[in-house]
Amino acid sequence: MDAPSANQNLSWGSFDSIDVDAAAKRIAPYVKHTPLLALPCDDPRIDLRGKMENLQVTGSFKSRGACNNILLLTEQQRARGVVASSSGNHGRALAWAARMFDVAATIVMPNDAYPNKIQACRDEGAEVVLAADRYQADVITERLKADGKVLIHPFDLAGTIEGTSTIGREIATDWPQVEVVIICVGGGGLAAGTSLALRRSLGPNLQIWGAEPSGAASMRDGLAAGKPVTLHKITTDVQGLCPPHSGALNIAICSSTLNGMFTPDDATIFAAQRRLVQTGENWQPQVVEPAGACAYSSALSGMLPESLLFGRSAENPLRVAVTISGGNPDPAQLVAAQGL
Repeated sequence: MDAPSANQNLSWGSFDSIDVDAAAKRIAPYVKHTPLLALPCDDPRIDLRGKMENLQVTGSFKSRGACNNILLLTEQQRARGVVASSSGNHGRALAWAARMFDVAATIVMPNDAYPNKIQACRDEGAEVVLAADRYQADVITERLKADGKVLIHPFDLAGTIEGTSTIGREIATDWPQVEVVIICVGGGGLAAGTSLALRRSLGPNLQIWGAEPSGAASMRDGLAAGKPVTLHKITTDVQGLCPPHSGALNIAICSSTLNGMFTPDDATIFAAQRRLVQTGENWQPQVVEPAGACAYSSALSGMLPESLLFGRSAENPLRVAVTISGGNPDPAQLVAAQGL
């Protein structure tokens, strides 16, 4: 667990480019209001619920930001086509949203992206360009942007953050009594949007934490530096949560909204995924990718500060929500996680 890095003196209303209510109204016809489900938890002092974005259209929260961005395009921008760099979920979501509105989409993906995610982008009608790695994918994306395509950034873009803010809005509406929210973090788009909406709805007393793999802790480092920090070595195998750096706008928002960061290791994250995809007592298995289990792993493995649990019991549990951000695992990896 990393020390809290939030600066609560900043105004959550100062990010006026993020209009949560407008985004919710804009994308409502196209995306799902996903459920908050009770999750398996061994600590009776915790009432743990998951915001099940694995059940979202295209299998991840990324549909919200992608749809919002496409709907914000002018006719001239739509005619130019869109481009994005993605390891999978953002690419698929953008391809889906672009296809709905007859916009050409190009998705630049690293060679080691899950083959099912590459195919999913193609199945949605996008042109897929494969790159040697995530760094090279970003270089190719910038070149295509310079050639005239509209870049729809997977996390560092107001329209993307605005789309993900609808998740926080839904959590606040469905469970206003929630006391702690833990959010999966890659580049920070989900964390920035969700936390901003939660702060605006539920105020300063709510505890909001991010969770990212210890082998790709770009948000932790970015919050400490106050700006994006490029990771020169990424050691996690949790695809989807390992961009080279977190976004500048995301860091600015998260520095004012998050209480701190959890950085579980890969073993902890994969163990949490196994818990979700296997049948358990009073639990029907879900299809969840490793990245989707990162926030859950932090709650499940005892990372919550003990001070938050002081005096709590099964009769008076701490109310904790976590984002289950995606449900598009590699098929072979899912089978192994299920123990089949």
